[in-house]
Amino acid sequence: MRFHSPLRYPGGKATLSGFLADTIRLNGLTGCSYVEPFAGGSGAALQLLHDGAVSALHLNDADPRVYAFWVSVLVHTERFADAIVSATLTIDEWHRQRKICDRADVRDLFELGFATFYLNRCNRSGIIRGAAPIGGYGQSGKWKMDARFYRETLAERVRAIGKSRDSIHVTNDDALNFLKHYLGSEANQQSSFIYLDPPYYSNSKRLYMNVYEDTDHEQLAEFMQRHVNRDWLMSYDDDPFIVNLYEVCEITKLTLAYSLQRKRESQEVLIRPPGVEIPSLE
Repeated sequence: MRFHSPLRYPGGKATLSGFLADTIRLNGLTGCSYVEPFAGGSGAALQLLHDGAVSALHLNDADPRVYAFWVSVLVHTERFADAIVSATLTIDEWHRQRKICDRADVRDLFELGFATFYLNRCNRSGIIRGAAPIGGYGQSGKWKMDARFYRETLAERVRAIGKSRDSIHVTNDDALNFLKHYLGSEANQQSSFIYLDPPYYSNSKRLYMNVYEDTDHEQLAEFMQRHVNRDWLMSYDDDPFIVNLYEVCEITKLTLAYSLQRKRESQEVLIRPPGVEIPSLE
């Protein structure tokens, strides 16, 4: 059974869940902890946990809005589900939720988390900031802002996540800081698999709320190749700048069947350290 994230995330990773499950199995890590420094919608992570491929999720996202969403779903599950069912889907309400999201006031995580969800489901392509609602401000198109707001279905997805709350750990930190803390903690010395899906190099300002500069990409590459001894896998755009940063790693082009199919022109690659096996992409 397919387990869906409540979020529509640009470049969502749910399509890779089977591939990641096979990778985890091939490397003898079934039942390990699964670690995502750039969590986003966490579609693949939720599927892996649901299927028993991993035993726990450690999800991190630097954006306080995404963090607020996950905390709200895990801590206030039923309240969040009820808010979905009773949400007002009008342009006036959309403007109100956008103001909450733009302020990003973490003093009320539930309010911020729901506003993030609201815009994600009502905006074009699921882009939370800088996008117009589906159907435009006049709601005159064929599709309106409620086109992706499946109340009962989304409420059930939230409730399903709530049932697994003891196995899902969420943090709000810079990816590198998160990795350093996770890898340095004695409590996390059990087997784990790290999957990274950092902001892509091309068109990042259009797709992401937290944009990576060249130095950010360089620092991540240096840390992963010099300091991470765990099994890890990374997805990136096939750009010469990125490929050159990972000169000691194995780099495999993603075929169309496995591609994350982002709305971008460049191709995608998988990056992994020597010794990590992946299933055939043929």
